[in-house]
Amino acid sequence: MKANAQAYRRGMVLGLTLAEIMLLLVFMMLLAAAFLLQRQQTATAALDDQAQAIAAAKSGASARIATLEAALAQTSAVAATAEQTRRQVANDAARQLATANANVVRLTAELAAARTDAQALIGQNAQMRGEIARINGNAGSGLPYCWTSPDGKPITLLRVTLRDDGVVAQDPTPRPRPDDRLWTGIAGLPRGNVLTMDAFLAQATVLIAQSTADRCRHAVDVIDATGPSNKRGYKGLMNQLWGHFLLREVGG
Repeated sequence: MKANAQAYRRGMVLGLTLAEIMLLLVFMMLLAAAFLLQRQQTATAALDDQAQAIAAAKSGASARIATLEAALAQTSAVAATAEQTRRQVANDAARQLATANANVVRLTAELAAARTDAQALIGQNAQMRGEIARINGNAGSGLPYCWTSPDGKPITLLRVTLRDDGVVAQDPTPRPRPDDRLWTGIAGLPRGNVLTMDAFLAQATVLIAQSTADRCRHAVDVIDATGPSNKRGYKGLMNQLWGHFLLREVGG
């Protein structure tokens, strides 16, 4: 009896028999297997979802690539057209530039010829003025001298020296008619200073206006002090004076 009890206790572990322990181990293994299976299924489902997302993204990327390729093809076509247009415009511009250069050369030659003709006409005009001056005695203006001596000779109002850098006005010595009120009107005209022709005429406005009102012209002695190579400038200054004064060219 005592031997059987000892044998029974040897078959017990924590109050469980060996068969019960085996059953517990099998149950735990089944639980572990079920857990692993469930985790595998969850992972598989996640992988399936990820694969579907990747497939969708791939499809979107393919569509985007197709759109970009179409846009690239269209852009290439536009670029080719633009390049062709640019070349055409460049060719047209080159032709127009060549034509413009040819016109510039032609017009420059025509302008030089016109200037030569104008210079010739100026010379002819000056010659005609001289002839008329010799005929009429008052530079051909048809107007009488404002100041004359008792014997009818013109009285010079100013002496004007023509220079390359302008004109210089001076009073004759002695000053004619020193008490005439006209001297007050041109008191602001600088004497002995170099002035531009415009400045000289502006200072002589009162004098010019009075002679125009009186329908006469004042006699002015002109001295040529321009350089030998500036005769065109000398003639230009003379032409500006002709409309307001009766000129007499004298030596310096």
